[in-house]
Amino acid sequence: MKNLDLANLLTRFFSEHLVQQRNVSPQTVAAYRDTFRLFLRFLHNTRRQKPSQLSLHAFTAPIVLDFLSHLEQKRGNAIRSRNARLAAIRSFLHYASDLLGPELPELTRRIMAIPMKRHTRPMLSDDLP
Repeated sequence: MKNLDLANLLTRFFSEHLVQQRNVSPQTVAAYRDTFRLFLRFLHNTRRQKPSQLSLHAFTAPIVLDFLSHLEQKRGNAIRSRNARLAAIRSFLHYASDLLGPELPELTRRIMAIPMKRHTRPMLSDDLP
């Protein structure tokens, strides 16, 4: 069985996948980093789980949905911010599924089915110069 240690997978995701393989911008790395900092803090505060002790089995759709609700309701994040956080989580799970294949926990796979929320785009105002 491959290692399902969340800390190890996240380290590899950031150092190998995002930086070396995908060559994403420093801003993308920072945004993804912030997502996982918030998510790990959320797990610690709500579930009393230390990040160093988490495995991928703790990464489930109900927990991610609770996290996304927390972002909107408690932190006051806009839908676009919520969707950006979900995109970061999905990117990590794509990486984990490529790495682990069928060993990826089923509950973790269900996160990929969480839909992005629709948001309204502001109309351009006619009174702009």
